[in-house]
Amino acid sequence: MTEPKKPTILETIYAQRANDVQVANSTPGTTFADLRVYLSMNLAPTLLDFVDRLKQNPSTSTSSPGPSLMAEVKRASPSKGDIALDTNAPEQGLKYALAGASVISVLTEPTWFKGQLLDMRLVREAVNSVPNRPAILRKDFILDEYQIAEARIYGADTILLIVAMLSQERLQALYSYARSLDMEPLVEVNNAAEMTRALELGARVIGVNNRNLHDFQVDMGTTSRLVEMVKERDVVLCALSGISSAEDVNVYKAQGVRAVLVGEALMRAKDTGAFIKELLGWHDV
Repeated sequence: MTEPKKPTILETIYAQRANDVQVANSTPGTTFADLRVYLSMNLAPTLLDFVDRLKQNPSTSTSSPGPSLMAEVKRASPSKGDIALDTNAPEQGLKYALAGASVISVLTEPTWFKGQLLDMRLVREAVNSVPNRPAILRKDFILDEYQIAEARIYGADTILLIVAMLSQERLQALYSYARSLDMEPLVEVNNAAEMTRALELGARVIGVNNRNLHDFQVDMGTTSRLVEMVKERDVVLCALSGISSAEDVNVYKAQGVRAVLVGEALMRAKDTGAFIKELLGWHDV
């Protein structure tokens, strides 16, 4: 008799998040009907254009512009465990904004990543007065329209859609719903088949996760192998996960990658601003 197949990490997280959404959606004051009323009353903060903001960084005015930075607020992860549990999210977010980040990614998943929606709301408040503020990304395991409405109300400019955990039908529905709220999602892929699905969707921003979410193994060549699939297309290609040095960034810059998402290395940095300058080569900007 064969052993029942053990769920992958992604499948385990998906099941937990599905349950979390069900609980929130059945709580008076935070049902989907409530969220739709809040949106119709224009209670959500103003949006900025994620695609446009992603294309701007401190180097874009130079003769040799490099990738933009998507800086992540992440206290913990399933693969690394606790990273920086004492992190104050708005304080960290403001450091990122002042150092030139184009996007601040805020983990809002509570069980494995120790994040919450309040983190994102307060990061948004913290950077609101920064000139040309960064875009705010809700980094989570989005499986329901409910979470997209939630993201919008809590101040996100964009959300993450993970191709690996969604059927094409659900992916299309979630993408369309985000667009109906004027948010262009970051669509995450890990291989050529998923990239094909993202392109079929018409995604304008595609992030290649160097980490396989089923087993959490990292392969820095993942992004490099998929670069050719978006050449000559109006797509902003981003490299996600595992990036920790200027060498990593320079490899992707040479390949035409337009943005890099950095989490753990930034969370562990002693001097956030200095590390960002070194990482992106912004010393002379």
